Amino acid sequence: MEPVSKKLEVEDNCSEPFTQKGSHDDEVTLAFGKNKLYVSRNFLCLASPVFEAMFRNECREKKEKLVQMTGTYEDFIEFLLCIHPRILKEVNELNVLRIVPLAEKYQVTSIITKCKALMKWMLSNAEKTASSLYASKDKIDSRQLEPLKNCLTVLTSATSLNYTDIIDLAVKSVVRFGYCLYNGVDHSKKVSSPFCPGLDSKIGLNNETTFVDLYRDCNVLFQSFSLELRNKILSERLMRVYDKDFK
Repeated sequence: MEPVSKKLEVEDNCSEPFTQKGSHDDEVTLAFGKNKLYVSRNFLCLASPVFEAMFRNECREKKEKLVQMTGTYEDFIEFLLCIHPRILKEVNELNVLRIVPLAEKYQVTSIITKCKALMKWMLSNAEKTASSLYASKDKIDSRQLEPLKNCLTVLTSATSLNYTDIIDLAVKSVVRFGYCLYNGVDHSKKVSSPFCPGLDSKIGLNNETTFVDLYRDCNVLFQSFSLELRNKILSERLMRVYDKDFK
């Protein structure tokens, strides 16, 4: 007789969860345009008070067993896999910023807690990386661009969700990076200024395209912030102007 564990593993690999119709007696359909997910109503109610309120009331979604969804189909699958009790996919650096808006929207507090803790760790880790990459007193290592982008991306997400504690941490992390990495100045050549002792696009990165792309992304993210937030970052920089590792 085939071992039960092996049989279950085979069954699990036959299809991705939530993508096959008829898997649950209490099934509801989540529609993302032409794409659809098929999920147990009780599962959704247990995981999310938002879905619980939706299905406990006499609403159209309850009668039709169909919910028209907004957002991205792929992100919602990722979210469901993270709360599926049999799978519990890890919340990690690659998916956390995709998942956290959904965790907030559907008030899944356990996932919110995981996401916030990971966002804080990402900021701390990026800041440590930045500190270790100062090539010398008069030059800034271009490898700081990637961790800087991570900080700016976390700050963007935290701002949209009004995570004030993470916003404050992200601001303090961003100012650890050279201002010339996100101030919009043309760095196709080496730059020196009172705000940035020096930057050479060839330091730390293997090709110019990588530098240009990362530099552009960092600048776009910074410019997308409100004037108030940008001023907050610059004010924090002024407070650190006499720090020995200030760039």
